[in-house]
This record gives sequence, structure tokens and C-alpha cells, in this order.
Amino acid sequence: MPHSRRRYAARLIERALSHAPIVGVMGQRQVGKTTLLEGIASEYRTLDHRTTLEEAEANPEFFIQNRPPRFAIDEAQFCPGLFPAMKEHVRTHKRTGQFILSGSVRFTSRKAIRESLTGRIANVEVLPFTHAESHSRPLSRLLENLAAVRKQTQLERLLASPSGIKAAEFESYLETGGLPGICFFRAREVRTDRWRSQLDTLLTRDIRLVQETSLPFEALRDLLAFLAQNQGSPFIIKNAVKATQISAVTLKRLLASFEALFLIRPVRSTGDQSKGSYFLEDQGMASWLTRKTLDSSTDVIRGLYANLRQEFFYRPELNGRIQQYRTKHDVEIPLVFHTEDWGVGILATLEKTPRPKTLSSALAYLKKHPRHSCVIAHAGADCIQRTDRLLLIPYWMLLG
Repeated sequence: MPHSRRRYAARLIERALSHAPIVGVMGQRQVGKTTLLEGIASEYRTLDHRTTLEEAEANPEFFIQNRPPRFAIDEAQFCPGLFPAMKEHVRTHKRTGQFILSGSVRFTSRKAIRESLTGRIANVEVLPFTHAESHSRPLSRLLENLAAVRKQTQLERLLASPSGIKAAEFESYLETGGLPGICFFRAREVRTDRWRSQLDTLLTRDIRLVQETSLPFEALRDLLAFLAQNQGSPFIIKNAVKATQISAVTLKRLLASFEALFLIRPVRSTGDQSKGSYFLEDQGMASWLTRKTLDSSTDVIRGLYANLRQEFFYRPELNGRIQQYRTKHDVEIPLVFHTEDWGVGILATLEKTPRPKTLSSALAYLKKHPRHSCVIAHAGADCIQRTDRLLLIPYWMLLG
């Protein structure tokens, strides 16, 4: 199968199994959770099958009794009764690595699941494939390495590309995204059918596990398309209300539901302009909803967000954060990756030479953050160290 690749999340799941009795494997539908579970578990059952769900609902305690370690239950959110049964089971059977639960809905977001398993469950999120992960390359340390660059020779050595990444691959990634149940189909019409089916399941069935809504599918899809169109931009609720004709109160609830379904993720803004923004979890879905791929600097930013964030998500020891930086003086850094010790701000342009305003934003950011570096991702061909902490890099070279 084309998507049976080693996943970056596998290492974190194995680590969690070594210290927690229950491990939750979370992520959007089609992100590859089932393939991961089948490769790790000793026994696998899915509650997407009606007979299995009925068996679990009828007697949750019996369903989990006498199972071998690493017993995997896919789509566990469909049976709330399993959670208190597992809590009691692991209380009396004190072993690590007993159960693996997958969920395409955050367990704590479903009101019917009253048992959070706090202290007993270690959760691992599976993100969509990056370009590097889909090509079986190791988890990148690009951000950390960029933060350490101080010489032009260091920069050139770091970005020498043995994999031969081309500019067209960036646009291709934006078009197909990283959900293995969709992105590896070459035919666009097949991917289109898969997107339709995916959204139908998420917005007509799964969302009601989190929040009852009378809004039709089309209204929910329009809201998701609005978020896709405005990724990385300050989220202004009155603009969303005007575009979707959904009330502000309902809209806030739907945003929480979309987060619970792993459709969107908020990114907080720092500086004196604090309105944060949203990014879609999968950029193939975003491109399909908006019918565009690489049309603006915003598309470069969303592609970089999707491909660079894994370095923080799958290296929790960094304790890294992903934010934005905006000021009332129009300094805007749409992506900031930082830890306690270092940070990298990223701007983007589809021009070969950054404009003066882009350069001034980068320099103002560096002045405010003396321990950070700043990257301007551009459409030219050269890697340039403009100052010791300001780097100009072709955007596709940042795919990792």
C-alpha cells in the first residue's frame, strides 16, 4: 500500500506505551490512525463496525476483559461506556501498554464521555503527512538548525538538497495535502470524491458527537471554506458572521467543534495586535475548498505551517510554541516557531526579491527578539544570509 510508511508519530506512541496503561491516538479521519494501530496492536477492533459497537455497548467490562496487551479500539468515542470500564480495569490491573484507543474526535470534547482518564491515558496526535514524511525522510530539525546559522557557508551547507526538491513539489503538496487516505491517489477526480465523502462524514455525522446543530451541511461547509480562505489572517468574527450568515454565538461553538474534529487549529498572535488566526489541519482539503493552490504569499505560509510544525509536535522535549507576531505599526510575522532558547520567524513572498516593507518587518521583529532569527521565504533561487540572523531562502527548500 502506498501509505504504509513509517510515521513520525510511531516513536511517540511506542514511548507512551512504555509508561501509560492507555494510549490515545488522535487525529482527523483519513490521517492514517488505523494503519498505525494495525502495525502496533496485538489485537485490533473498530467501533466503526456496527456489530463491534453493539458488543462494546452491551457490556463494556466484558468487551475489554482478558485482552492481550496493546489491545486497540478504533474510533473509541462511539462508546462512552468504555471509558469508565477502562478506568476501573487499569486501576486493578496495573500494567503499562494495555489499551490503544484511536479517535477522530477529541475524547474530552464529547459530553457523553464523562470519564477523562486523567492520569491513565497518554495522548498522541497524528498529523497529516509532510512532504518529507511522505518521501520517508527523517523528522526534520530544520528550524533548530536555521536558528543556529550565523554564516553564509552554514546556510548553504544546511540547505544543500540531496533529495532534489523542486519548486513544483511545493504546489503539488498544497493540492494533494497529507491525508494518506486521499493524498496518494494521483487522479484528481478520485481525490475530489474522497474529499466529498470525508466532509460528508465529518459535517453530517461526527460533528453531532460534539454539538447538536440544525445548520445544513452547506452552511457548515461554507464556514470551513471561509476559514480555509483566510488561513493565517487575523480572525475577525464579524467578518465571519457576514460571510457565512451564522450568528456569532453559534459560530464560536462551531469553531470549537471543528477543533474537536481536527479540522482546524488556532494560532495565537503576540505583539500589541492580539487577534489570532486559524489554519486547517490539512492543506489539501483547504485547496479543494478554495479551488486554489499557490496564488499568494499566504499559500506559501500555509504550506510551510503544514510542513514545519511537525518538528515541534513530534519533539515534545523542545516544549516549542507556534505563534504569530503583529504590531500596530504593521509589522507582521505570520509564523513564529520558538522555544525557551531560540526562535525562528517566517515571512513569505512570491517575488524573487523581497520588497522593502517585507525587509523592514523582518528587521523590526529581530530588534524586538534578539535571540531569534528570521527567514524570508521567497521565489528566487538563492540562499542569502542578509545579516547574521536574517536569512533569505527559496520557499520550497523549507519542505525539509
